[in-house]
Amino acid sequence: MHVRWENCAGWWRHAVRGVAGALVATLVASGSAWALYLDEDRNISLRLRAYAQASMATQGSEVQSDPGKGVGQFVSQRNFFNPEFEIKFNPYVESWTGTSWLDEFSGRLALWGFYDGYLDYGPQQYANRAHQAKFHFDQNGAPFPHGAFQTEGYSIEQLSEGRGSRRDTRDVYAHRIRVNEAYVNIAKGPLFLRIGRQAISWGEADTIGLLDANNPFDTTIIPGVFLDLDEARIPLWTARATYQLFNNAGPFSSGFLDTYIVPGMIDQTISPLQQQSVSPYSLPPPAPNANTEVFDHLPAWKFGNSRWGVRFQTVIARNYTTSVWFYKTFPTDPISVFRGLSPTTQRVNVSTEHRLTNVAGVATTFFFEPLNSIVRSEVEVFNNQPAFRVATNFRALSTGGQQASTFDKVNIIKGELGVDRNVFIRWLNPSNSFIWVTAFVFSYNPDETKFKDYRASGLLKPSAIRREKEGGAQAGLGGTVIDPGSCDGGSGKCDYVNVSDFDWFIQTHLQSDFMHGKLTPAITTIMSGTGALTFLPELSYRVTDYFLLNTKYVNIHTFGSINNGFGAGLGGVRDRDQIWLRATYQLN
Repeated sequence: MHVRWENCAGWWRHAVRGVAGALVATLVASGSAWALYLDEDRNISLRLRAYAQASMATQGSEVQSDPGKGVGQFVSQRNFFNPEFEIKFNPYVESWTGTSWLDEFSGRLALWGFYDGYLDYGPQQYANRAHQAKFHFDQNGAPFPHGAFQTEGYSIEQLSEGRGSRRDTRDVYAHRIRVNEAYVNIAKGPLFLRIGRQAISWGEADTIGLLDANNPFDTTIIPGVFLDLDEARIPLWTARATYQLFNNAGPFSSGFLDTYIVPGMIDQTISPLQQQSVSPYSLPPPAPNANTEVFDHLPAWKFGNSRWGVRFQTVIARNYTTSVWFYKTFPTDPISVFRGLSPTTQRVNVSTEHRLTNVAGVATTFFFEPLNSIVRSEVEVFNNQPAFRVATNFRALSTGGQQASTFDKVNIIKGELGVDRNVFIRWLNPSNSFIWVTAFVFSYNPDETKFKDYRASGLLKPSAIRREKEGGAQAGLGGTVIDPGSCDGGSGKCDYVNVSDFDWFIQTHLQSDFMHGKLTPAITTIMSGTGALTFLPELSYRVTDYFLLNTKYVNIHTFGSINNGFGAGLGGVRDRDQIWLRATYQLN
């Protein structure tokens, strides 16, 4: 694939200017960074986290990625800001009324936003693809008459009639701003209420938030790898109540009941659907041809689509912090369904479906003296979760439109066993310990059988994409039109990436502080059961309490054949190795 390089020098200049500008601004601002409180009594406070980051590719593209890129190309210049405003209302209520009935009455407002200049002054191939996605050019370069290849709406009728709303690349990857948090806290005795836009996190969320599913995540850029995990979590308009049931009850202490609800007629926010071929972080396969429309079928605004949950937490035998919970949520990844040919637009229609899933889980954390470590364990059952099986999701394709496509609902068991400890390596760091966090994470699908083989939704094997580019059959037909049933236990070749009934990965993170806490080197390693290995070395330097410099290298490998290790996890972005430089300002 031809890649245009003529604007790389300009990209470099803009990226360096962005980071340098942030550096100068933060150094100038750090002199007044003590002004955190906006009143003498310190009831009103302001905090801020902002950074400018430039990222450069250290690896060229493979056959499954579109458009192509080369080593040394800048792929992102992201400017992020997150101001936070907090206020304690109790002192003002007491001053006005002469009494203070509530134990706590406070509020919080936080904004979240970013601008990434890769479409404005980045490599030209991404701007070209974004333009083509917007107007859906045909193979001759003329605009296709029915608009963008990716749309969204609330009914399949909108898709079949060509009435879907266009999803613009810039609104997904180039810039976004939102009210991230906006809530009030009210506490009286054993009861605590938090009402407003907030985040709920009941599951473990280390590098990859596999078990943390209460709130949606922004997966357009893989969180925990290319994007900070907390930055990717999307808060929702939620009413939450926590009630302390008891202090001590036999072997139990500190018993709490925690509940929440996200009313479906108020908030239907879901994880934004990634777009193919428009960003350095777009997941494979390449965007479909001009005769295909991908429609994100959004949940309806109704109370029946409410997310809610209840959790009980206590400490058993003074050592085992244990929680059990049940909640309903929308899975982070939607399921693709082939809908056939639109009678109105004559386009091939594919929808992505979101359905509520029941999640039941139990977790316990305790100190294990033989290992001198904290042990974390968790098991969750995701009940009625939509799954992708070619024989059902693409039934209309394999039967020539004689039968409608649908999707299976399966039960997925997920779990984690983690060990956290401080390790002293005196010869390497005589002053501080190393923090070592390790976890084994697994996922098991008991509904898979010899004749029910579940696949990664819409993810094509690199070998199938290469076959198409070399003039062979179109990728995606192997296992549908060609060799029907081969993706579901039959003979023949399947073009879709398989998902093992038992999948797992191990991740470990090691870091320590040097130079009295100014310098913090760290490394994260992730190894999957499918043959992918990821290294994430990182170095942070604290110039002042308010200004930090950070650099990180993302290095992803797979082993074996072209398809080995290429799954729904990090193996799918094995050609996205990069290095970044970030300048961060913190007002805290």
